Amino acid sequence: MVVTELDVDWVVAGTGAAGVAAALAGVMRGMRVAVIEKSERIGGATASSLGGLWVPDNHLMAEAGLSDTLDDARRYMGFLSGGYALPPMTEAYLQASRIALREFADAGVAMRLLRGLPDHYFPSAAGSSRDGRMVEAAPIMRDALGPWGNRLEEGVYNEAGVSWGDAIAWGGLGARNTWPEAELEARRAGRLLAAGPALVGQFLQCLMAADVPILAGFRAERLLVEGGRVCGVEGTGTRITARRGVVLATGGYEGNDDLVNRFEGLPDWMNIFPRSIEGDGLVMGSEIGAATWRVPNNLAMLVGYAIPAPAPMEGEVFFSAGLRGLSYPHSIVVNDRAQRFCDESQFQHVVAGLTRFDLGQHRHPNLPAWMLFDAQYFSRYSFARRPPGAPIPEWVIQAPTLRELAAKIGLDGAALEATVARFNEGAARGEDSDHGRGSSAFARSTAGDPNAAHPNLGTLAQAPFCAVRIRLGGISAAGLLTDPDARVQHVRGRPIQGLYACGNAAAPTESGAGYQAGVSLMRGLTFGWLAARHAAA
Repeated sequence: MVVTELDVDWVVAGTGAAGVAAALAGVMRGMRVAVIEKSERIGGATASSLGGLWVPDNHLMAEAGLSDTLDDARRYMGFLSGGYALPPMTEAYLQASRIALREFADAGVAMRLLRGLPDHYFPSAAGSSRDGRMVEAAPIMRDALGPWGNRLEEGVYNEAGVSWGDAIAWGGLGARNTWPEAELEARRAGRLLAAGPALVGQFLQCLMAADVPILAGFRAERLLVEGGRVCGVEGTGTRITARRGVVLATGGYEGNDDLVNRFEGLPDWMNIFPRSIEGDGLVMGSEIGAATWRVPNNLAMLVGYAIPAPAPMEGEVFFSAGLRGLSYPHSIVVNDRAQRFCDESQFQHVVAGLTRFDLGQHRHPNLPAWMLFDAQYFSRYSFARRPPGAPIPEWVIQAPTLRELAAKIGLDGAALEATVARFNEGAARGEDSDHGRGSSAFARSTAGDPNAAHPNLGTLAQAPFCAVRIRLGGISAAGLLTDPDARVQHVRGRPIQGLYACGNAAAPTESGAGYQAGVSLMRGLTFGWLAARHAAA
């Protein structure tokens, strides 16, 4: 039964980067805004991210004396998309992203260039840039967010208070043993937010200053429609009327097993985001005739393993190892035949190997897969956010010999010994003739010592030998079909009046199959900004 009524101009569902950006863009255009969030905590999927934003030809580049052109960025995105993007959406992203970034900065969202990070993972592609297109939010104190500070998610991947830019300046994500411990402790003690949480926090601070109501714990159940136009949303005992429209920024469906099976269809899938992200926007939009769109070849995938969930959560959560472990020396990945099948130092190569389907075997030949490492790895590198040299967790499978480890994980012992011996021989010579591990500049930048002769190579030779099962997870391949104004499209090919979508709730039609760090978050900001601009007009 509806017990509460709220009347505003603009309702935003979701508090990840896309949602808070759409809300602030509405405030900037004079609309009365309300934000709803299904979870009791805020930040959504953004809180688990490194927080990078990919913005070609942005104003911060110009201020730093760096040059760029949209023509170059257009060529790069053409390569990135693999032919799966919709050109009007790509153009909308290119034209609007830099304007949106500048407007948000003028409104008080503190941003800075993320230096030393070229267009990856394809720096040799036509139109790529060596530096300047990546931007990140400036860190912000959790206590600056008032009562919301303690309710902002921080995720399980990142070191508290450390931005991506900090990690690069300190030698890379793999150089955790050389980071300044006193500085890290000061940031933890000061409750500093960086990376994805800082991105949400910067926008949240602006929304708080504008007295925008944020209704956490609000589970949207259905969209309100009058005369063919979406005019609000109802749920959790509250009916919210939206005179200008509703924007769905509820994230993808990564936590909804049924939708994952329907749209992804991959074995060993594991949700990489908060459990509350279950495809609510996709479901509500579909109920009123919204069209969906799916990337046929989804490269927005991550590779990792399950770790025990932090308290007070129960069960297991995904830990992304693509930039935080797979590229480090003294580790390899093998399939159930105890064979390597990819360049582990570039996680998209791992993804391609895991998702390959063999017609002869009629199965994914590299699933299940295992990440293997030895005592050298644990002594030198961080594992699952534990500092180098920390005791090996009990949940990691370990054994005194490779043959005994193979028996524990169901592999042929002789085959595993042969695979490791071949890898070790090459690593000792500083080469990987089978898969070219460590051949890319980006791969070398993510290892523990980027200045070493062969920073991604190291033998597996010291007991105990360890293993974790590799899991796949990613950003949804499907979402609501939208136009360049972020209007959700009906299955009949017309816009649904009053309904918008941005972020992972919307299909990635601007980038297609491609995955470039910073595009996912910036598409949320860009199309949230475009949605508010259209609704206000």
